Amino acid sequence: MTETTVVHPQNQLKSAVPWVTEANLEQLLEDIDKIRQDMRVDMQNEALTTAERRRLRGSGVRRYGFIDKVSDVAEANPEFAPPFFSNTELKNRLREIEILRNISVALSQMQRITDDVLLQVSDDAFQLALGYYNTVREASRRRIPGAQAIFRLLQLFFNRPSRPSDEPTEQEVERDLKALLHGKKDGEIIIRNERPHMVGGKHEVIDEVHSGRAAVKEVIQAAESK
Repeated sequence: MTETTVVHPQNQLKSAVPWVTEANLEQLLEDIDKIRQDMRVDMQNEALTTAERRRLRGSGVRRYGFIDKVSDVAEANPEFAPPFFSNTELKNRLREIEILRNISVALSQMQRITDDVLLQVSDDAFQLALGYYNTVREASRRRIPGAQAIFRLLQLFFNRPSRPSDEPTEQEVERDLKALLHGKKDGEIIIRNERPHMVGGKHEVIDEVHSGRAAVKEVIQAAESK
């Protein structure tokens, strides 16, 4: 997390969102759970596998148009219907497709609105918390009693310790090389050059300067020399 100063964007929420309450959440979850249970009754499995999703045909614009046209044509020309065909069932499926599409659109819109509000509320909360943090930081600089301990506690959220698996950057390699040359650090830096026929080749850099840490950085240039 990056340490910043407090900002007040114009689109920041000025007050709590009225409909974001625990009561509304409980009611929503209760309604969703009831609908989900009703839907599972008609589903052979709770969820389709990837293979089943690939096998089943959806109802895109062209396929829906084809289904709709067949229902009209079959109604006007029932003599061509095979024994297993039921135009009534087909029309019922069409109505179900329309209902499910509307549900999907409504849920997608609700998901988008929820995500947008979540971002705004989260940013609003972060700005409020950051305001307190900046005040504590300033108090710590002024050596106000009790401020330094709180500042160190909150500062942990802005620290990003390096991991042993992180690849060193070019700047880190150059810095470690200078430290080795000046005898300020222990360790070694190994550079292996492979594929010399390539422009720039393939360089493997092993940097073991940081307290015995072994990190590898590879740079591959695909342009071949002619």
